[in-house]
Amino acid sequence: MGKVIWTTHLRERIKQRGLSPDWVDTAVRFPDEVQKSSTTDSNKHIKIIHGYKIVAAVKRQGSDWIITSAWWNPVYGYQGPSKDNRFFLERWVDKALRSLEKFFTKK
Repeated sequence: MGKVIWTTHLRERIKQRGLSPDWVDTAVRFPDEVQKSSTTDSNKHIKIIHGYKIVAAVKRQGSDWIITSAWWNPVYGYQGPSKDNRFFLERWVDKALRSLEKFFTKK
């Protein structure tokens, strides 16, 4: 694979849509599926990550890959891995915040 080029439009869209740049990179490099776009001369690289369908529009220019846009949608009914792979501190903070939320919403 040649260089992966991120366009300004892509950077704006992932920021606007709250999409993780790492997820976009994973979808481009390791897609579950690649579809030919029906409207442009690009391909859609599709990857399911944590219950979300990540789609990246990718054009080839020689050996380089140009990512022009990306978006994501939830996959309804997704039954992914049940193991919680988050860092232990993140799990602990999440559990503490949920406990506080339950405590304050009881009243």
